[in-house]
Amino acid sequence: MTRQVVVGLAALALVTELGWLAFADGSVGSITAVVLASIAALTVTGGRFVVVNTTVRILLGALFAGSVADRFGLLGAPGADGVSWGDYSAFTDYTRTLTPQVLDWSAPALAASATAAEILLAIGLLLGIAAKPAARAATAVLIAFAAAMWTSVGFDEMCSYGVLVVAGGAALLSTCDTALHLDRLLRRMPSRRVAIESTMRADGRA
Repeated sequence: MTRQVVVGLAALALVTELGWLAFADGSVGSITAVVLASIAALTVTGGRFVVVNTTVRILLGALFAGSVADRFGLLGAPGADGVSWGDYSAFTDYTRTLTPQVLDWSAPALAASATAAEILLAIGLLLGIAAKPAARAATAVLIAFAAAMWTSVGFDEMCSYGVLVVAGGAALLSTCDTALHLDRLLRRMPSRRVAIESTMRADGRA
């Protein structure tokens, strides 16, 4: 899928979200609003500016990390302001609401799988490890999440988390260059060490 197509899809998701906010009396949390604004900037710039791309990548990683922290009670107890779940059992129960009744038994396994996936995505996006594959994987996870929410708890609930916009942003990010990659830094370190050692040997011979 070309970047132009992905930009169009991300723009469509943004228009849908803005329409919901304007005409359906919708609202999103402050953190979600910051992420959505950054994705709007990414969409408008078409992924041409590395600083914008990198900012969005880090924010998406932080969003996944925050979601995981929430389900383990690190952001507050259940029912606290800004807390979606507050403990892991509440997250498992929420996963059950997104699961077809015939698959109700699978909720614990799905919750564990989602948590493991989001931890890996948070690491990959925050640290820039395999950033483009991580963005593609994030897109798949978010689309699956959007479909599950839309068909279970409804369109309004899905939009309150901005899931379609975040999925569009992740898809666009998977086509963009970013900075601050830990994996690239680690790959460069051995070659730099070899270059330094070669220089030192050359100086010694001189």
